[in-house]
Amino acid sequence: MDYGESSCIATLFTFEHGKISVLARGSRMPKSKFGSTLEPLSYIQAVIYLKPTRGLQTISDATFIRSFPVTRESIERIEIGLRIMELTNAVMLDLQHHAEVFTLLVSALTALGTTSDEVRNILPFYQLRLASLLGFAPGFKKKEIEGLGTSHGVLELQTGRILEDGCAGFRSERSVLRAFTILARASLSTVLHMELSKTERFQLNELVSMYLQFHFEEAYPSRSERIFAQLGTGYP
Repeated sequence: MDYGESSCIATLFTFEHGKISVLARGSRMPKSKFGSTLEPLSYIQAVIYLKPTRGLQTISDATFIRSFPVTRESIERIEIGLRIMELTNAVMLDLQHHAEVFTLLVSALTALGTTSDEVRNILPFYQLRLASLLGFAPGFKKKEIEGLGTSHGVLELQTGRILEDGCAGFRSERSVLRAFTILARASLSTVLHMELSKTERFQLNELVSMYLQFHFEEAYPSRSERIFAQLGTGYP
């Protein structure tokens, strides 16, 4: 966010203090010491003067820990990254320390910026893992997905259990429900090798979105999704 003639306000998610809004003085000047470190999707080391009683902190310096040029060269990767950041910003409180969320975020953005595998799996993976870390882990059991005798089943949105077709919940194909369970509990390296058809991917993202909207309610953001959809380049 621009501030005055030469400065900006940026929102950072930090390992030690969670989400912080900072004022970067002179950051919009041509020869600013910040360079491009405050652009979205940057993984940086920053010097911040923190006063917990103050809503806006001051940042005096920043350097890259890791840069992701591959992400910035792909509209698809940019959208996935921005939607990850938008969700994190929406559901995390200011100065809410959560090291596990920070680690998850860095892992997801690193994979997004380096892998040549199924990058489209990173967004639903991150969404479900973030929900789990914040207390909304899907409560399905292995035998529930194995016991589905038909081609379809139902995800109970409140509990995250997987039930037989005809029960109350969000109806989906068996293969999509299986993908949902893998995203919720498998490692990121496993998820990156999971292949889905176009129809399965569309249904999976709808399923994950419905689950998150149920638990995060009004906090669940959709601005980035709508913008990229209007541009005609939207994920997935």
